[in-house]
Amino acid sequence: MLNILFYTSFNARSRDTESLMQAFVNQGHHVFMLSQMEKGAYHIACENIGVQCFYYVLKKTFSPVYFLNHAIFLKRFCKKHSIDVVYAHLENAGLPAVLCQYFIPAKVFTCRHIVDEAELMGSKKFKWLNKIVYTLSKNIIVVSERSKQWMIEKEGVSEKKISVIRLAYNFALYPKADIKIVEEIRQQYPARMLLLTACRMMEGKRPQVSINVAKRLIEDGLDVKLLLLGEGPLANNIIKEITIPALESRVYFLGFRSNIMDYLSACDILIHPSLQDSSSVIIKEAGLNERAVLACFDIGDASEYLVHQKNALLVTSTTTEKEMTEHIKAVYAFPEQLIALGKNLKTSVLERFDISNILPEYNRIHLEIEQHGKH
Repeated sequence: MLNILFYTSFNARSRDTESLMQAFVNQGHHVFMLSQMEKGAYHIACENIGVQCFYYVLKKTFSPVYFLNHAIFLKRFCKKHSIDVVYAHLENAGLPAVLCQYFIPAKVFTCRHIVDEAELMGSKKFKWLNKIVYTLSKNIIVVSERSKQWMIEKEGVSEKKISVIRLAYNFALYPKADIKIVEEIRQQYPARMLLLTACRMMEGKRPQVSINVAKRLIEDGLDVKLLLLGEGPLANNIIKEITIPALESRVYFLGFRSNIMDYLSACDILIHPSLQDSSSVIIKEAGLNERAVLACFDIGDASEYLVHQKNALLVTSTTTEKEMTEHIKAVYAFPEQLIALGKNLKTSVLERFDISNILPEYNRIHLEIEQHGKH
């Protein structure tokens, strides 16, 4: 049995990593979680499934000293707990992990959840962080084929270092929608078609596209309402944008909501115009609730399991607003089509991302470490 560490930069719920931790605990491994943020909902959820949780917080400054101090602490932590394998999730955790990989016996994997975000965001700091992490990484796990190809073709990362392992879920970790709350949401926002966008309110997620789609539909006389869930740097701008007579009784910005499953169950369709996904979580959550999804086929792993008019409605990332508007108009009078899409999406999500289908990939990694050592 191994001592396995999940090293993260976040403290919010992450049901894919929680699912893996739970599976590893059930296999008899000793599982640890160390975050760069103080104790949060993530720690509590992990503790409840038998994970030993820790955190080490530094004042957030994007500097070499910041990452070096995290690397020093991580090195000591791995030595103290005799860690055999480290899964470092996201780049802020990835850099300390690759810095100390030369000084610990554990095998270090950097787990990448992005495709081209570093390029899209245009942040020099993020580009620098991204390049350093994956240049130094000895072992990289990506969650989609598109991410792997981007790294090879655009970033010059060696194919030999990259493994594609899909996100894995124990879907039982998700709470079921509360029927009473779902009914209350529908009563509070009555409409023939209730639209939902749930994302980080930032440029790459493009929540403005959802607003513009709703505006077009409303102008054409369709009885639709749009709920926007999430937080982020665009929040204030969005509030101003929807505070106009044409939208104030049709588009609602609700901020962060922890009961996302209730809202997904209450809506008729999820509008997801994001450009920044490697493997969208909200699409999977919509599928669990048998809700139709309207998304871009050329983003993340969408084209790997979403099929237009079979289990989703798909558009291009270039003329997204126009195409989304047209698709909603086409299904507006045929709600049974949305129901069918939602049911088919649930089947696809369960088949592709259930942990029982992904766990063998990790079992092979762990067996190799047990038999042949870390390096």
